[in-house]
Amino acid sequence: MITSKKTVVWLILLLLIFMLLSYFLVSKQPEEYPSYVSNSPSPTGTKALYTYLEEKADSLDRWSHPPNLLAKQNEGQLLVMVEPFFVPERDEMDAYTSFMEAGNTVLLLTYNPDGMFGMKTDPIMKEADGGSVIRDSNGNEYDATLNSSVRIREEPDDAVLLKDSEGIIALRKSIGEGSLIVANAPNWLTNEFILDEDHLQLFFNLVQGDWNTILFDEYIHGTGHAPTITTLYPKWLLVIGLQALLLTTFWLWYQGKRFGPIITPRESVVRFGNERIRALAAWYKRGSNYRDSFAIQADYVKVLLQEKWAIPYRKDWTEVTDLLKQKSVHVSEKDINSITKLLGSESITKQEYVHCSKKLDQLRREVEEG
Repeated sequence: MITSKKTVVWLILLLLIFMLLSYFLVSKQPEEYPSYVSNSPSPTGTKALYTYLEEKADSLDRWSHPPNLLAKQNEGQLLVMVEPFFVPERDEMDAYTSFMEAGNTVLLLTYNPDGMFGMKTDPIMKEADGGSVIRDSNGNEYDATLNSSVRIREEPDDAVLLKDSEGIIALRKSIGEGSLIVANAPNWLTNEFILDEDHLQLFFNLVQGDWNTILFDEYIHGTGHAPTITTLYPKWLLVIGLQALLLTTFWLWYQGKRFGPIITPRESVVRFGNERIRALAAWYKRGSNYRDSFAIQADYVKVLLQEKWAIPYRKDWTEVTDLLKQKSVHVSEKDINSITKLLGSESITKQEYVHCSKKLDQLRREVEEG
């Protein structure tokens, strides 16, 4: 018990030391921010652009709520979505669409917009990481770095805003009273590249206009809002998976598989611990080696007589008869004579063995119990 208490104390001390070391080591590490988040000062964040717009825009804010709470009337709002962490669910996409149909605008910057708002893309053979010459709708040229390996597919009534030699970089799509602007270069807005080449000028070309409010969508960067397993897979597949799990569990149970630690009952260990002795006894019994077994039993009892009652081991059973009669209550002179006679026989029967073995065992218990 004392040893256990000491062990617990040492474990608690080691845990406290580990917690203190972890605190001092981790607290000195720089804070990590997700990429493309407007409050992130890391190279992959967009805080530089957000801080700049705070000074220039009439109204600027971060949007961290579900899209169904966006305004459903024309308020001249621009919602900036930079590289979403997940594809919103259908009802959320419908809410964004309703926001645009009311007369507002969504600016979506993502490396591959395929599948969002019905957009389609085409792959290109050019290296994804490299400089390009960008042209706007008026033929003006700009230098920029493009990290996307796709180009946006144009549909009828779409207005092409930016393109390079490989295809369309940005376009505007009319949706109801509002519009959707899509570009596949979110790296232009990051703190690391915003001032490189003509990235800032290209961004302003995309968002030119009079906006009452500019919102940076941070809802799309929230990991807690990502689709769950129940929305990623069809319901029939989930039902089949659940049934397969239950059937497997019941099958293992039926087969007698163990769940949890194996606990061996103490009686089993105490009773059947020495398999050697049991095997040896079975060998004597199968071979009818009653005389050898009886001789070993008698020899063991004589050893006990010498240790407990100081009766010399070397003396014959007939020579210690008087001493045994003085100390033992249950063993008579007749029993000792039977034991001596049986030890002198070359072979004995099972009945003789059982009778005399019981007497020896009774004597053994008397000696061991004192």
